[in-house]
Amino acid sequence: MKRTIVTYGGTQYTIANEDVETVQARIAEGLRSEPFMWLQVNFGDGRATPAQLLISPATPVAIVTERDVDEQDEDSSVARYLLPDQQRPASVELGPADS
Repeated sequence: MKRTIVTYGGTQYTIANEDVETVQARIAEGLRSEPFMWLQVNFGDGRATPAQLLISPATPVAIVTERDVDEQDEDSSVARYLLPDQQRPASVELGPADS
């Protein structure tokens, strides 16, 4: 299951089954006609508690899609930290003289 993490006021909340683009679109649509909106999220680990976040144009919010563990490949932890002009490091095998 995909979930989106929303960081608000230094606390992490989650939204199940929505990606970053969907959450961004909901926020943008909600703020088009009103000066603020309420965003429904979940709070807590395990059994989540529903919560409402007050969002305005000046509200600092970070939105991150968390992928399932089975969607991540072995090299994803390396690749996501590389800058665009960087390359993956070459594999190095240590032999008896190198150990």
